[in-house]
Amino acid sequence: MGLDSGSGNPSFPVSVLSALSVVKNPDLCRLCLADACESAGTSQRRAFVHCRDCGLVFVPEAYWVTVDEERARYAHHDNVASNEGYVKFLGQVADVVEGRVGPGGRVLDFGSGENQVLAGLLRKRARTCNAYDPLYGIGPDVLREKYDAIVLCEVIEHLHELRAELARLAECLRPGGSIVVRTQCYPSVAEVPSWWYARDATHINFFARRTLELAAALWGLRCQPTREPDIVVWSSDK
Repeated sequence: MGLDSGSGNPSFPVSVLSALSVVKNPDLCRLCLADACESAGTSQRRAFVHCRDCGLVFVPEAYWVTVDEERARYAHHDNVASNEGYVKFLGQVADVVEGRVGPGGRVLDFGSGENQVLAGLLRKRARTCNAYDPLYGIGPDVLREKYDAIVLCEVIEHLHELRAELARLAECLRPGGSIVVRTQCYPSVAEVPSWWYARDATHINFFARRTLELAAALWGLRCQPTREPDIVVWSSDK
């Protein structure tokens, strides 16, 4: 699920636009804006950059695939409700959401994919769920609303405008709300260029656990683990 909402949805709040203009500086970290970036090596097709301050490893824009290439890759995914393995995978995310949001609570599936399977699962569990994915023209107006939980299931690694999009999501949270993030954490910086998760050309942001913790803290949230090793919750609980 790759999101190019910077070009697909121009309605960024002023605070997000400010963050977006700053992070366009290629010498700064795409997440924390630190001037502490260094090479993290190369693969056969791409280069990788590491921020010493927050630990983010990211792919420079020159190596990104086009939106059409991104969409073509997703067309080969079997992300449908009839795929039992995929539904089980999403069910783990739905369990986390269900543990934090009661019946009738409002949820946003950010980067839902064309078939909106997770949103369907959450609706069956009596949660109100909006889906958003600009790659497929889904939910262009839903970011104007407020939510008890926002889900990024295998999405954060795709975000083209990482800092600005996370800032926008933080503004969509209700008081006490949470952001549920599912992504793989890299084993070490040196291993990223050959890591299986980095072989996907649509993956451009890679996180250590401390990176996820810092990202939450940037918007006053706490990063909490779950029983799933690749799912964390960014909580605004006091």
